[in-house]
Order: sequence, then C-alpha cells, then structure tokens
Amino acid sequence: MDAIQLGPLLLKKSYLVLLFSCLLAYLYIAIYLRKKPEIVKTVENHITTGLLIWILIFKFSIIIFRPSIIWTNPYGLLFFTGGARGFYLAVFVTISYLFWKLHQSNIHIRTSAIILIPSIIIIISSYYGIMAIL
Repeated sequence: MDAIQLGPLLLKKSYLVLLFSCLLAYLYIAIYLRKKPEIVKTVENHITTGLLIWILIFKFSIIIFRPSIIWTNPYGLLFFTGGARGFYLAVFVTISYLFWKLHQSNIHIRTSAIILIPSIIIIISSYYGIMAIL
C-alpha cells in the first residue's frame, strides 16, 4: 500500500518522505548558518514563504494547464494538482523567488547559492534514495 492510515487521516508515503527530505535540507541550512546568526531569521522567513508559494503554485497550476476545469468541474480545483508540469513550474518559481528575496535582503549571492543549491540536492537525493528503499 502506498499510504498510511491514521484513523480517518490517509497520508501518502511519498509526502512523508518529501517532508523528511525537506527537514534534512533545513538541518543542513541550520548547521551552515550556525556561525551567522544575523541572517538565520531572514533565511527562515524566506524559505517558509517559498514553501507556501510552492504549495500554492503546485496545487493551483491546474488552472494554467487546464483552464476549462473552472467551468466543467470547479470542485476539481480542490482535489487535483498540476501534475508533473505544475511541480516543475512550482520548483522554478520558488527557486527564482528565493534567489531574488535573498539578494534583496543583502545576502551575498555566494551565500545564497551555498544555501540553496546543496539544499535542493539534499532534497532530491534523499527523496529518491528513500523512495528506492521503500
């Protein structure tokens, strides 16, 4: 089975693995920034906002790719996601947003790259590694 049931709540294993992968990336960021406490709060705020942007774009990108769903099945907006194209659109927009906001916060581009690029690699590699084991 591809899901875990906790009472009436049904959780997909892939979502739990993705959450764990994001927590590993956050751990990397926390360890890297432990010597730079002045920018930790700024980075955390931008990453939290980026996560919300990713969720909204992924969830509602079906409007971009299948706009007819608004008229044919408006409740489908609650149940469907943007699929693979929505996932990639959300990733691209979120990464662009994070680089832009970190640059706007006067965090050096090198520091931004050292924070974001390894975090993305950690998320991708841990997600696919754990999913291969499961």
